Amino acid sequence: MTTLRVILRGFGRAPVFTVIAVLSLALGIGANTAMFSLLDQVLLRTLPVKKPREVVFLYHPGPAQGSYSADEADGPSFSYPMFRELQEQQTPFTGIAAAAGASASLAFRNSASSGSMRVVSGNYFGVLGVQPAIGRLFNEEDDRTLGGNPVMVLSYNAWVSRFGADISVLNQTVIVNGYPMTVVGVAQKDFLSERLGSAPDVFVPITMRKEMTPGWDGFGSRKDYWVTLFARLKPGVTREQAEVAINVTYRAQLEQDVQLLSAPSATMLARFRAKRMILKPGEYGRGGLREQSRQPALLLIAMTALVLLISCANVANLQLARAAARTRETAVRLAMGASRSQLIRQLLTEACLLSIGGGVLGLGVAFVTIRGVIAALRSSSGYANVLASHLEIRTLLFCLAVSILTGLLFGLFPALQTTRPDVAPSLKDQSGQSTASGSAATFRKTLATAQVAISLLLLISAGLFGRTLLNLRNIDLGLRADHLLTFSVAPKLNRYTDLAASQFYDQLTERLAGIPGVKLVSTGMTTLLAGDDYASNITVPGYVPPTDDASDSFRDEIGAGYFRTLGIPLIAGREFTIADGAGAPNVAIVNESFVAHFLPGQNPISRRFARGGGKVTPDIEIVGVVKDSKYDGVKAGPQRVFYRPYRQNPRQGPLVFYLRTAIEPQQIASQIRREVAGLDRNLPVRSLKTMNDAIDENLFAERMLSTLTSAFALLATLLAALGLYGVLAYNVARRTREIGVRMALGAEAGHVRRLVVREVVWMLSIGTTAGLGSAAAAGKLVQNLLYGLRPWDSAVYGTAAATIWLIALRHSRQHQTVSTPRCN
Repeated sequence: MTTLRVILRGFGRAPVFTVIAVLSLALGIGANTAMFSLLDQVLLRTLPVKKPREVVFLYHPGPAQGSYSADEADGPSFSYPMFRELQEQQTPFTGIAAAAGASASLAFRNSASSGSMRVVSGNYFGVLGVQPAIGRLFNEEDDRTLGGNPVMVLSYNAWVSRFGADISVLNQTVIVNGYPMTVVGVAQKDFLSERLGSAPDVFVPITMRKEMTPGWDGFGSRKDYWVTLFARLKPGVTREQAEVAINVTYRAQLEQDVQLLSAPSATMLARFRAKRMILKPGEYGRGGLREQSRQPALLLIAMTALVLLISCANVANLQLARAAARTRETAVRLAMGASRSQLIRQLLTEACLLSIGGGVLGLGVAFVTIRGVIAALRSSSGYANVLASHLEIRTLLFCLAVSILTGLLFGLFPALQTTRPDVAPSLKDQSGQSTASGSAATFRKTLATAQVAISLLLLISAGLFGRTLLNLRNIDLGLRADHLLTFSVAPKLNRYTDLAASQFYDQLTERLAGIPGVKLVSTGMTTLLAGDDYASNITVPGYVPPTDDASDSFRDEIGAGYFRTLGIPLIAGREFTIADGAGAPNVAIVNESFVAHFLPGQNPISRRFARGGGKVTPDIEIVGVVKDSKYDGVKAGPQRVFYRPYRQNPRQGPLVFYLRTAIEPQQIASQIRREVAGLDRNLPVRSLKTMNDAIDENLFAERMLSTLTSAFALLATLLAALGLYGVLAYNVARRTREIGVRMALGAEAGHVRRLVVREVVWMLSIGTTAGLGSAAAAGKLVQNLLYGLRPWDSAVYGTAAATIWLIALRHSRQHQTVSTPRCN
């Protein structure tokens, strides 16, 4: 305790040193803690289920024929009949469970809202080992009869946010997609779903899928792929053993599917027969969110580690400067019998106390950083459902470990250096001049040079990601995003018939067109720039596809005036009108890429094609051609697309409305909700946003990466500038007597300044060379994250290097102005 009091008094006598050191460390430790928390939640944390390493996900990648829907690559979807047969015959698992996602319209006590659901098998929660927060969860009795058990389980988040954590909601009726469902329980607090980033509001038995999706019935078809499967390994069974065993069962099921193929080519048939079941580890959840996050997350944690190193270098320099001023004090204590190990322990304790103080402040920095990242997240991004702003015990332990390690890192060399002075010269020194050794000066210069290199590396990284974001924002989308508002409605989820849904769309279009400030209104099936896509294989007379997928084309079903509303130029022909409805000739509008692929060098107007392959009649006439525009994402290249009038489809699905306004789009948001409620108060408005907001969502990863790297690079540069300034100040102070002698002997001030600047230039030159080399090497690792530029872009490299030099030389000039001694 005596030693602690001595150390604290010492900090009190040097408040400037203490504040600067603690703040520098707080910034470095806080940034690292924030990034670790985000990385932990996305990459390191396992599913909150029983023995998560026993969970495996089932895949069967390869060709498929029929209807296919999936929210993930690599063939995760199975048909419902195959699921049930695998479930009955499986042997290496304690159970196979199924799940699929769907949209949900929820109505409770005259209040409607949009949400999402997960239709799941009765053993879904049992296989995962999830417990109820209140009530009960599903069991296998809940999915024995198709459409026979209208019960639901609320997610914990939905129970809290939508129902106020009211226990009385149990056994209450909630209208889900127009169907009355009884709440039987609430899932455990920390469980979202088996899919990372997916946070459904409700869970519904899979046998209620038809009731939840009016107009759909895929239970009996082996060619309707929509179910995702997972299983739990039996004790003692490895994933490899289970994969061998389940493929025996799968092979028999696959042969049934082979018999149902329609005129497959020899290549397609061979690929279909070669399909195998693959088991993937399930402890971290299903989906690509984790893999998509891995490289950016590791990149950001590496950058914050570099920022922390710069912070440590600054504090080490401060420690050395402080130690140089305490050289005589140290010599006195050694002369009085204190051992070197005692002094080293005291100095390391000082360093650790500083770092722990920085860690405590760093927790605040981390909390603010995480809150800022989460606030920037769009609810549509999977990250919004994964990340929490509170700091959990693992994060706190990480912060403590980093704090202690940091203290040892920046405190060790100063402690070793300070405790080995020449006692006699130090005691005789009455001038107050430093007697620091050349090794300490070399160490300080080395740290400053490393800071320059690290700062330059971070500045170049920030520049590359900033240029990437700028390039993406400057992409020609093929449409006018300004003054464009979009939202969607799904009346069929509220039990509308196809005819009633079509009438609703007409009435709503008329109402929206009457809102003051609205210039144009149209509709589409696809939400542009949201990652959604719909594709069909088509037959164009005269076109012979070189591969199986060469006859595929993206599609959309749109309303009258669609291209005029979105600002997509019409090249030839005409747009759709209201007359292009049921009973009218089948028509289509195609884009430039469609023409270039299927009808190169030909006039596409009046040409015909058909959806599907084989013996089909080309009955769809091309009546217009439009310029290419972005379809499912900003970064996607040109895609062939054909457009059909939604009124010619007898089955009406959800529609996306697009409104071109003469005023700021958000000014009419409330009026849109009133118009929808005026037609149906139980029909929620979904994803109401401007097109510019939709673009920002599509570029969220690039925007966040650019923002964070820029922030870390700026912080690192400021810390490096302080480090250079500190080294310069220390060296000038250490050489004050020498400089005074030089000037007394006639040296000019300019010559003295050049001596000082020469040291800075050498450190900058070496640091710049190392930084440029490191950036060139690191650029290859992040090349896939860049867009429209090379990882060794000369403009970015030159600007970053010039920035470092400008800041460093400006600081050195300012210091020379105030520090060069005068000789009278």
